[in-house]
Amino acid sequence: MKKISLIILIACISITFLLNVAMPELAGKMKHNISSMNILYSYSVTKTFSDQTHDTIEMASVPSGKTETRVADFRSDVKLEGTQLNIKSVVKEHLNKPQVYKTKEKLTGPEKGFSYRTYHLTKNYDKGRYTVIRTNKITGKEKVYAGTYYEPSSQDPFVKWSRDEK
Repeated sequence: MKKISLIILIACISITFLLNVAMPELAGKMKHNISSMNILYSYSVTKTFSDQTHDTIEMASVPSGKTETRVADFRSDVKLEGTQLNIKSVVKEHLNKPQVYKTKEKLTGPEKGFSYRTYHLTKNYDKGRYTVIRTNKITGKEKVYAGTYYEPSSQDPFVKWSRDEK
């Protein structure tokens, strides 16, 4: 079994080398496809939730008795800390996908007795630790990677709220 795996690895390296020399423009396109096929490694990813964090943005401040129309376009992306470049895509495959918040709405000022109303958008993130075990399919050798992730919360990734101020 190891001889067959070694032969496949040598064939892949040879094809990659030939493509780089003979057709470099095609090799650039193929490189991503070859690496994404996980020919050499298998990956095991575990994640552990630890906390929920948030990022609040003030969208508008509308004075009493006024109305404004606002267009909002926000995105909540995955954030990784302590992650080596060669495993970022592996970790991101196991996290929630980016979320988008788009709206066009009329925002109104507060009732009498208040000076203005502030409108906010809170982006909620689930924070935790991940562990990736990368196993070489030929040698069986393992390497462990660990880091911190922030992913858009699966429950309420965006919360819109307002507050009246005196």
